[in-house]
Amino acid sequence: MTSPRKHHYLPEWYLSRWKRAWGSEEVIWEFGRVGPERLLHSRYRHPAATGYAIDLYTIPDAPPSQAARIETEFLQVIDDRGAKAVSMAERNEIASVQDKGALVQFLLSMLHRSPDRIAYLEGRLADDLSSNPLFEGQQSSYFRAAALDVFTDLVQSQVMIDRMMQLSAFVITLHQSAHDLLTSDNPLMISNGMAHRDAFVMLPIDPRKILILAENVDIPKHMAGHDGKTLAKAINDAVVVQAKKLVFGADRRQLRFIDNRLSRPNHHLARAIDPIMGLVKWKI
Repeated sequence: MTSPRKHHYLPEWYLSRWKRAWGSEEVIWEFGRVGPERLLHSRYRHPAATGYAIDLYTIPDAPPSQAARIETEFLQVIDDRGAKAVSMAERNEIASVQDKGALVQFLLSMLHRSPDRIAYLEGRLADDLSSNPLFEGQQSSYFRAAALDVFTDLVQSQVMIDRMMQLSAFVITLHQSAHDLLTSDNPLMISNGMAHRDAFVMLPIDPRKILILAENVDIPKHMAGHDGKTLAKAINDAVVVQAKKLVFGADRRQLRFIDNRLSRPNHHLARAIDPIMGLVKWKI
């Protein structure tokens, strides 16, 4: 059996939540900058045809039967269990420890699985180890494989999992007057620090809903207390400003909003991005 080469850093089921009818198809809209002028393009895409990179998690120099195991045996399991857990949170169902763990690990995977994050880990390892005589002469494939090992360790970090398991899940549905939520290739939002009681993790899960993990119930109450337009703008601001290359929406109505924020280093929120994690530093 041929191993898959299209590795989705945004699961197809997740992007499918933004699908809307376009002619005879159900599609999402993809936004990104192209060409020397870096003009914003928009095009409709099937969720399976975007949010992936070829061989992103393929382990260099591994036997063919093992080369794609991070995609097939690790992330696909996390994604399948995560899809079920997100749906349970939407329905406000009481989750078992296993289902809560599935939700936590899916969210944790979304923090680290993008092409830019993998490239960052690879670059850091190469920079830190290449001057060490023990690693002299190692090829780039060595550092890529090591970066993928670090990636899987981060997604399974027991420290982070234990902390996130202490948080409760909430879903906020936007008022109908609010703009639709966007998502991107870097959509997870985290509080500035996870050790304090006001820590939270947040992810848009469709054009009208936000999933929040929080210990302090006042955090989601505070967010839900804003009018829908204010909350949607705050979420979309962060999701677009911290995006690396691509933003996704249910339609093209927010094209100007995206154009003013995507890959704009002078935007005021861009100065609030953590240089290590690449996420906006939230303060409540």
